[in-house]
Amino acid sequence: MKVIGILGCGWLGIPLGLDLQKKKWQVKASRRSDEGIELLKKNRLEYYKIEITSQNIKGNIDFFKELSCLIISLPPNRKSQSNNYVQKIRLILKKIRPLKIKKIIFLSSISVYGPIAGVYDETITPRPQRHSAKALLSCEQEVLDYAPSSIIIRLGGLIGYDRNPIFQLQGKLITNPEGVINFITQRDAIGGIEAILKLPIEKGGIFNLVSPHHPKRKEYYEFVAKKYALPAPNFNEDKFVHRVINSDAILRETTFEFKDDNLLI
Repeated sequence: MKVIGILGCGWLGIPLGLDLQKKKWQVKASRRSDEGIELLKKNRLEYYKIEITSQNIKGNIDFFKELSCLIISLPPNRKSQSNNYVQKIRLILKKIRPLKIKKIIFLSSISVYGPIAGVYDETITPRPQRHSAKALLSCEQEVLDYAPSSIIIRLGGLIGYDRNPIFQLQGKLITNPEGVINFITQRDAIGGIEAILKLPIEKGGIFNLVSPHHPKRKEYYEFVAKKYALPAPNFNEDKFVHRVINSDAILRETTFEFKDDNLLI
């Protein structure tokens, strides 16, 4: 029985864990809040309450025992200090080192590439500008230094039937309407992670997970506003940045194929 731990099992982690269980993985899931634990219980996932600060790991640390793979799914909180986030990841790596977990997967973000125009794949050197993105890049390096088999997955903006930026953009001016989106659906994020799990255990590296469909932001947000019966969005036309993130590595090194290759349906 393969045993996988999802540290920070939330919007993406729960359906990923459920799908892995169907494929005969034993899944251990962690959350830090009572509400999060109740959600794990409701979904019949093996649950562990764990809270990680920059100084300590509190809770049921049996979560970390006997794992074949640990997925770290803990995004930085933009309201907290970035160095605290880096300290948390360092603390996790220090805690698990004696356990000799064979595979570490760190869920990062394409925000590490920064906002500058260009076409980006995994070979491009990131130049983050936001503090949270700089912290993510620092953590990526910590994880890569931990073991040669470590894997970094840089996720595009996550979307699904109940999650889309349009809901937060109501009443706001949407910038860069002539630029393009770099999103990934929940279904394809799960499929991509599972394809990477099938790689040889010694395989490490960096993988982008972004849909190959890059409609213009104006076209996309007008479409989803109509789809969800929301007011038509407003746009700030002053800025144009053409920034495209490609997922070359996963298509080259795995059998993964995007199921949602048209985001305007």
